[in-house]
Amino acid sequence: MTSTSSAPHNNQTRVYDRETSVVFLKTKERFGGLSNMAAGFPLRVNGVRIKTSEALYQACRFPHMPEVQQLIIGENSPMTAKMRSKPYRRVSRHDWDFVRVKIMRWSLRVKLAQNWREFGRLLLSTGDRPIVEQSRKDDFWGAKVADDGTLVGMNVLGRLLMELREQLKGDEAESLRFIEPLAISEFLLFGQPIEAVQAAPNAEIPGWTPRRPSQADTAPTQPRDPQPSLFEQPMISNAEPVSAPSLPTLARDDDSQKHLSDYHPAVRDWLGDLPSRWDVLRSKYLFREIDDRTDTGTETLLSMRQAHGLIPHAKVSTKPVTPEELKGYKRVRTGQMVLNRMQASNGMFAVAREDGLVSPDYAVFQPLRPMEPDYFVDLFKTTIYRAKFRQESKGLGTGMSGFLRLYSDRFGAIHVPQPPEEEQRKIVQFIRSFDHRVRRLIRNKRRLIGLLNEQKQAIINRAITRGLNPEAPMKPTGIDWMPEVPAHWAIKRIKNVVRERDARSGTGTHELLSLTRKHGLVRHSDVASRPASASDFTNYKVCLPGEIVMNRMQAWSGMFGLASEEGMVSPDYAVFAPAGDCEAAYLVTLFKTPIFVHQFAMRSQGIGDGFNRLYTPTMGGIPIVVPAISEQREILKHIEAETRELSQLQVRFESEISLIQEYRNRLIADVVTGKLDVRQIEIAAPADGPIADEDDALEELDGDDAEVMEGADADD
Repeated sequence: MTSTSSAPHNNQTRVYDRETSVVFLKTKERFGGLSNMAAGFPLRVNGVRIKTSEALYQACRFPHMPEVQQLIIGENSPMTAKMRSKPYRRVSRHDWDFVRVKIMRWSLRVKLAQNWREFGRLLLSTGDRPIVEQSRKDDFWGAKVADDGTLVGMNVLGRLLMELREQLKGDEAESLRFIEPLAISEFLLFGQPIEAVQAAPNAEIPGWTPRRPSQADTAPTQPRDPQPSLFEQPMISNAEPVSAPSLPTLARDDDSQKHLSDYHPAVRDWLGDLPSRWDVLRSKYLFREIDDRTDTGTETLLSMRQAHGLIPHAKVSTKPVTPEELKGYKRVRTGQMVLNRMQASNGMFAVAREDGLVSPDYAVFQPLRPMEPDYFVDLFKTTIYRAKFRQESKGLGTGMSGFLRLYSDRFGAIHVPQPPEEEQRKIVQFIRSFDHRVRRLIRNKRRLIGLLNEQKQAIINRAITRGLNPEAPMKPTGIDWMPEVPAHWAIKRIKNVVRERDARSGTGTHELLSLTRKHGLVRHSDVASRPASASDFTNYKVCLPGEIVMNRMQAWSGMFGLASEEGMVSPDYAVFAPAGDCEAAYLVTLFKTPIFVHQFAMRSQGIGDGFNRLYTPTMGGIPIVVPAISEQREILKHIEAETRELSQLQVRFESEISLIQEYRNRLIADVVTGKLDVRQIEIAAPADGPIADEDDALEELDGDDAEVMEGADADD
């Protein structure tokens, strides 16, 4: 039985009778699994495996410190994860006391969704009794034992569990299978927005049938222990509010420093505090959708790119488009803003720099008042707005594998800050100047990575085609693209050194593997940001340790991998077992060299670019040179030793690029939301010379138009 106590603490304090309550203190007790410290309920968020809900909760303290999140999640036990966070708690997210209960509530729902059978059964076994976490010293999350034997405290964790239990028993049960990310600022894991989490499609709780809502139901079931104040207003805390982490030091005068402290609360808590001189409006009062269609199709077709915005389609594609195909496309005028509805959560907004046409599935908006449209594009690309757009998007499926769209009515209801027009322009000028320097720095590091790749490839090509002994006699091969090789090497065809094996899973329970360009053949869960979307894996192919996996559609780009464990791969892949006189790792290395990649590209067949496949009979006829297996192993050792330092440098530069991008995104977010006042900052003139190069162009495929992505392999 639960009652309210007026004496201790505040009106959130509760008094519980031990005999009529479900009480847990230690994780090994009957109901110990309800504890945040309980093992056996692993989670996976953004593809990252997290051992306990406590580790997830503690990691959410530090969205601005991914290296601390890594330390916490890397701990083996929930207690050490909690202890790992302690030295950094003074620099927890600045609003931690206001959002920690929301984060705990979300963490428990993730725990249920991903452990539907076990945790759901445990939760339902508590019946209708109060749930109480007994604690020796914490009467906020739990309750302490009073002199009369009752348990007294706020018992926030227990009340959250009771709320979750009542929802599981009521009409909301099915909605608990899909958990949206919290709509709070900087809800990040390792620098990336936290994505939705869902239960396995076939997960069920034994002996339990969820209640189905009927027309007779006039109101949803209320939790036994109502607690609106836990979620609808700031949490009570004995601790002083922690100040926000310091921002980058930039030149300011006294006036700008004064303005930085002049904030007012935003209309929506997910937006955070904004300068009091800024307005906050729903976007429908700032933009009006325009639906003007062409009946000729003769205007310039524009394509949207993440880094460069709207540019003529002819600059990014050689595929001709006829006016007849463009009839019904939307007209866009210079200065209007365009939204890719299916990519809103990736920040795909752009301002038109010229008149033209865009996809009929895009939304075109006309500004309703004087503004700098680029300010709003920068704002809508921030993590907080991308998360909000994802939350407001509707449709079938989830993420990139689904058909979610941000419709105009949902977009129009979202609150948007509006600084004074002159300040908008100043913000855009600052961002462009800053971004120019950052992109130049990143470009130079990418060029260094490219040079390191060239050095590695030269070492590999020399060893794999000519051997390690420069004095070894050579012999002609009769192959125009590989004219000579060491005289003691054998010349065969690929079909003589590998055998295709086509074994199907049958059960679909094998470990799902993905073939990636960067990491090779790895577990899908280690590289994917969301669960695999296939409904049936029974027809997937099984590969065994030491076998070679080829992506038929990407063989022309060297997409081969070596299986290090038993698993299953796409049925469109090819799985090869090497012959006894061949080392699989040697063959994979050989198949990735430019001369073989070129041969694979010439022999791939299909209906057009992006859909060409390298079929096994064709591949089998390609000549190959094979040294003795002992020499193959020596060559592999030589390559590993000679390229180790180059690989380490590559990893270092890639890490530096990641940190630079993280700093860039954080700084821009602080500027466009008024956390950093740039009105008095002198804008540096951009350095001479372009900042875009081939490396930038290659990166443009990421997060691009939905129609561009349709033929892409899911594993990529």
